[in-house]
Amino acid sequence: MAEVRVRFAPSPTGYLHVGGARTALFNWLYARHHRGTFILRIEDTDRSRSTEEAIDQILESMRWLGLDWDEFYRQTDRLEVHRRAAEELLRKGAAYEHEGAVWFRIPRTGVTVVEDLLLGRVEFKNSELKDLVILRSDGTPTYNFACVVDDSDMGVTHVIRGDDHLNNTPKQILIYRALGRELPKFAHLPMILGPDKTKLSKRHGAVSVLEYRRRGFLPEALVNFFARLGWSHGDQEIFSREELIELFDLAGVGKSAAVFDEQKLLWINHEWLRRADLGRLARLLSEFIVQEGIATEEQVAALGEGKLRRAAELLRERNKTLVAMAQAARFLFPGELPWPEEASALLGKTELATPLEEIAAALEGCEDFSPQGVERAVRAKLKELGLPLKAVAQPMRVAITGRTVSPGLFDVISLAGRELAVGRLRAAARRLGKGDG
Repeated sequence: MAEVRVRFAPSPTGYLHVGGARTALFNWLYARHHRGTFILRIEDTDRSRSTEEAIDQILESMRWLGLDWDEFYRQTDRLEVHRRAAEELLRKGAAYEHEGAVWFRIPRTGVTVVEDLLLGRVEFKNSELKDLVILRSDGTPTYNFACVVDDSDMGVTHVIRGDDHLNNTPKQILIYRALGRELPKFAHLPMILGPDKTKLSKRHGAVSVLEYRRRGFLPEALVNFFARLGWSHGDQEIFSREELIELFDLAGVGKSAAVFDEQKLLWINHEWLRRADLGRLARLLSEFIVQEGIATEEQVAALGEGKLRRAAELLRERNKTLVAMAQAARFLFPGELPWPEEASALLGKTELATPLEEIAAALEGCEDFSPQGVERAVRAKLKELGLPLKAVAQPMRVAITGRTVSPGLFDVISLAGRELAVGRLRAAARRLGKGDG
């Protein structure tokens, strides 16, 4: 195969969303799999709608996802090239001027065939196509025209894009032929639908790529998830970047629409949180603790790297996003923790006040505050009191973490540290002793 050259060509009229990110990924994977070239081209000729902010957001999204490009272009840097191509079509009689714009002349008879790598042969009757503007009256090219000129000049061998572009393809093929240019191969990807099988929209969770970053998803989880939106390799669900590059090809792309399932994305993200390097995860957790307003940078730094790593290791087991992990880390910092509604039944158990006070005293005198040392101190006190652990485990958990579900009880007591743990247990004992909420 000659060198593969593919491109992702977003229009900077908004942020990079799920559909665009999936298209970018499939092109990137196709280029990397075939050791070809991945081109990023910003299609910014619609000056009324394109913004620099959107361009910055697209580039930041691509970088965060790890989709590096080999060549970069902005269409507005090529306006003279587009004008020369329009003049060529005018000379050939394939285009004409009307009301200050240049129009491409669509043949009135015959059919234009798209030999699609995914959809097979698709025929369009030329009589059902209309002449189209290729150069606006302000001299800027339209999408269908600039796309052909640029793809041709840049040697694009495969145009891989969403099937919402399929109706543009016959027009582009006619422009290629009128210019005497070689056609690329076309592959139109199936749509992405919401869980209700309607067109994907924000109400399904289809927000911008950077919003997923803010919500605590890992880039490798997003890449894994986007790859599975329409592509498969057997029954495998979790793919590393290296595996995707090795395995990806158009043969694995399905012909039916893909369904966006946020629950599956959460599951994939949880899998990647559990696989993540602990040092990196601890750094990310610290960033999200600050982002979510749970603690200041200084308070996080005061925890120390060791405690942050241990927190990341424990909290990733039950939480599916970095935001959820950060919220679950609230117990590591000073401040009152409100008891959750599901723990309200504990508030009537006044008989637990004394055992909690006794356990607090035992922990205050505990020299070894490791999880093992904490466990020995608590169990020794419970033996002395003649109580099983299950009698006090849940109120202790709620007192220390403000939650009914957490990592292991002795782990969280150790992580919270002596001062916070003892203080919260005594506050809980006072609360239970009063017999009220």
